[in-house]
Amino acid sequence: MDVNTPRFGDFSRLRPEVRLAAWLALGLTALVVLDQQHYWSTREDFSFGYLVPVFVLYVLHDRWPVLKAVLLGDMAPSTPPPENSRAGALNFFAGLVAAGSLLLFLFGGFLRAVTGPDTDSASALALGLVGFILAMGFLVSRVDAQGRAVTLPQRGRIVALLVFPALVWLVSAPMLLVFETRVKPVLLEWVVRMVSGLFDLLGFAVIREGSVLVLPHGEVGVADACSGIRSLTACLFAGSFLSAVFLDRFWKKIALLSLSAALAFGMNIVRSLFLTGWAYAHDASALDADFWGNPEFLKDAAGHPVNNPAFHFITVHDFAGYSVLGLTLAGLLLLLPVLNYQIKLPGDEAPAKTGRPAGG
Repeated sequence: MDVNTPRFGDFSRLRPEVRLAAWLALGLTALVVLDQQHYWSTREDFSFGYLVPVFVLYVLHDRWPVLKAVLLGDMAPSTPPPENSRAGALNFFAGLVAAGSLLLFLFGGFLRAVTGPDTDSASALALGLVGFILAMGFLVSRVDAQGRAVTLPQRGRIVALLVFPALVWLVSAPMLLVFETRVKPVLLEWVVRMVSGLFDLLGFAVIREGSVLVLPHGEVGVADACSGIRSLTACLFAGSFLSAVFLDRFWKKIALLSLSAALAFGMNIVRSLFLTGWAYAHDASALDADFWGNPEFLKDAAGHPVNNPAFHFITVHDFAGYSVLGLTLAGLLLLLPVLNYQIKLPGDEAPAKTGRPAGG
């Protein structure tokens, strides 16, 4: 049987405890989806969450051949692996993590039922799901469907394959409270400082008053959304998916995630510069005018710009946000071939042709 051919009919051949753990994980995931759907529909910066279940299913479908090959014993060595003294301690630790994660999940469900949707219950539910999936992935892979012991490296591979389907739920819901209350003001301060500093360096008359930039034609307030939180969460999600599907080394995945955060912040600076420059050239209220309307903007009796009633599609503010987000995602796609590029030295030998493409 070809390992590369996904056949979900083989699910019934797995050991009963593996199937039970899979169904339980599916049920917990469904509850997390129901909880997080509130944020996906009410908070614009988490609207990408509707894509998370689809991408998780795709990744599991893509990795199913390897998962079932290990769990069914298709990749088992011809001779039994030597007994590892660390296996017992690791199994005990994984059992504690699984039990603690279930308790945390139940606590999050209790908070959700009592207080309604909030960041504390969402974080508890997501963290409980993460711990349960990873710990159970390690526990149920102790032996394969033939009753043969699975080596620790293979069990670690099972856990590694489940990292994205588990951890992605931490990104698709509001970040932990400490992230919202401490990191956002820091990012906002950096954005305001860089924008005002660059305009001052270029000789433009800009006065900074806290998070407000005073321009010749009005004031521009740098809101919380301008801190880059929206771009950061969306790019972390995109970077985690791209690294899970297209990168085969752990350091490459970490590099792409780090570059996702850096690129999101850098492009958000570009967005803030564009909006400040637009307001400087026209008027602060011009940011709410239609981007595709009259380039000079229609003006009322007082001379202030107003939306063009002939055609209203997207405001200047929203256009800048979506454009920068699209450019950021395009930058992540361009980074993939760079990270996957392999330098071939003059002394390297070409791989032997076996009739099958090399796998990773």
